[in-house]
Amino acid sequence: MTERLNNSSFSAKTWRVTRKPDKVSYVIRDEVEKYNRNGVNALQLDPALNRLFTAGRDSIIRIWSVNQHKQDPYIASMEHHTDWVNDIVLCCNGKTLISASSDTTVKVWNAHKGFCMSTLRTHKVRQLTRFQCL
Repeated sequence: MTERLNNSSFSAKTWRVTRKPDKVSYVIRDEVEKYNRNGVNALQLDPALNRLFTAGRDSIIRIWSVNQHKQDPYIASMEHHTDWVNDIVLCCNGKTLISASSDTTVKVWNAHKGFCMSTLRTHKVRQLTRFQCL
């Protein structure tokens, strides 16, 4: 089961992510501030694999471990957008991630391996935001 996060708070070095209704919190720290310096537009949690996906204003989707025992929570980056990533959603039991960007594309990713499987060009809409898998 994957779920959209209902609440999150960010500081320069710490992200606190809260899921409802259980009110489970995860804290991800970026002690040296080397990731997501420009901000995050969307989060997607995969609780089955303890991973958090972040959609960055730097055009990068990052994968993080929410395992609190891991020293460095950063796992990998998914880089093919050329502008802000505005929204992301996991579907197909966490196997596929779909992203929408200000570069007027929607990309379909292999969420487990981190590669782009397909790109859909919208041509007209500059700011794609908020969508979901059905």
